[in-house]
Amino acid sequence: MRRSVWAVALLFFVLMFVGHAMAQEGSGGAEWSKQAFDNQLAQAKEMRFTGTVVSHDPMCHCVVVKTPKGELTMQDDYAKFMQEYDKAKGLKMGAAVTGVYKTVNHIHYLLSISYAKD
Repeated sequence: MRRSVWAVALLFFVLMFVGHAMAQEGSGGAEWSKQAFDNQLAQAKEMRFTGTVVSHDPMCHCVVVKTPKGELTMQDDYAKFMQEYDKAKGLKMGAAVTGVYKTVNHIHYLLSISYAKD
C-alpha cells in the first residue's frame, strides 16, 4: 500500500514538472502567432472593391460596405483612410467608396479606403 502511494505521488510530481516545462516552451506562442499572421497577411491576394458605406463601428473596428456583389464586412485594424492611418473613424455612412482588402482565415482586413471620385 505504501509503495503505491509513493508511486502515485512520484507520478504526480513528474507530471507537474513536465507540464511546467511544456508551458515554458509554448510561452512564445503569442509572438509566433503574430509573426504567422503577418506572414499570411503579406502573402494574401489584394482584392479591390467599390460600394457604399452601410456602417462603421470604430469600437469593434468593423466596416460594412454594400458592393454590387452584396455586403462586405471588413476589419479596419490595418486600414488607411484617404492615405492616412487611424483616420477611418471619420468615414461617413452612405458615402461612395473604393478600397483594397485582403482575406486571412476567412476574415477580410481593410487595407485602404477612400471616397470615390464622381
